[in-house]
Amino acid sequence: MIKEGIFVNPLFFASPSSADLRLESRIGKVFMVKRRFLGVGLLVGLALSACTSGQVTAQTKRLFSEPYTGNPIIFESPGRDQRLQIERVMDELAIGPGKVVADIGAGGGWFAVRAAKRVQPTGQVYAVEISQNFINAINERAKREGLSNIRTVRGTAADPKLPDKSVDAVLILKAYHEIADPVSVLRKTRQAMKSGALLGIIDKNGRGDDHGLNREVVIKEANQAGFKLVKSFDFVKPDDEDYFLVFSPTL
Repeated sequence: MIKEGIFVNPLFFASPSSADLRLESRIGKVFMVKRRFLGVGLLVGLALSACTSGQVTAQTKRLFSEPYTGNPIIFESPGRDQRLQIERVMDELAIGPGKVVADIGAGGGWFAVRAAKRVQPTGQVYAVEISQNFINAINERAKREGLSNIRTVRGTAADPKLPDKSVDAVLILKAYHEIADPVSVLRKTRQAMKSGALLGIIDKNGRGDDHGLNREVVIKEANQAGFKLVKSFDFVKPDDEDYFLVFSPTL
């Protein structure tokens, strides 16, 4: 038996010799040392597991946030148009009548409906989402607001599923940090852009897994995907965002 960390042989329990006690004491100490090392090993293993349990992007191996799947009403806060200066955002992306726009990570369609009104009567908006619930919400909203020029697209974590050379402008609004394979998504987006098209990314600084991503990381990944930064703004800060980056495809 083992009692209080010391191994005790029941055959000699009644009258152990001094040699037996010395041997049993050494065995008990070995047992306790092993148990201590096992405990330390378990703690180290748990710590390592905690460090590597976060979701990382497919190519750049950085952290990203779990995509939001809750109620899209949170995107409809009063005064957001003014805080984000969404009309100026569309001006900088040259969004106007007749243009084709892609809203990647469209959520409940907050930007899609505003872009759809801007590009009327002949323009079109692709509202890209990986969530079928959001796709349904956008379709219902477009019908409710009489916007027949919004087309929903069910994308994937690596591909927005946009037609080649189809869009004049793309906006990823407060969603880039949630993309699991950002370089692939940007490369596919680049294929969907017409000559002279622009890509806008609005987000806030962060680690990636905290619903934000540092602008330098965004720029680096965009460069990997074949884009160059052409303009950078911070007028979106009143809406709790840190930057509005505008890219164009490299030649």
